[in-house]
Amino acid sequence: ETIFVDPPRSGLDEETVKMVQAYPRILYISCNPQTLSNNLQTLAETHDVTRLALFDQFPYTHHMECGVLLTRKA
Repeated sequence: ETIFVDPPRSGLDEETVKMVQAYPRILYISCNPQTLSNNLQTLAETHDVTRLALFDQFPYTHHMECGVLLTRKA
């Protein structure tokens, strides 16, 4: 099972992060590196970052999308 999350710039709230942690795999798409970092601190308690990719969908701006695949720790 995999859950796909693409939160707003404000990131996932604490309750949603806890719910998402129940899944073996998480695919997290983010447009805000700061809120992604904040959410990953909590998600790292139960999951490891398996892959990470940056997507420059807005050339000539400082905006980027980031995709992170997390898998539950053994």
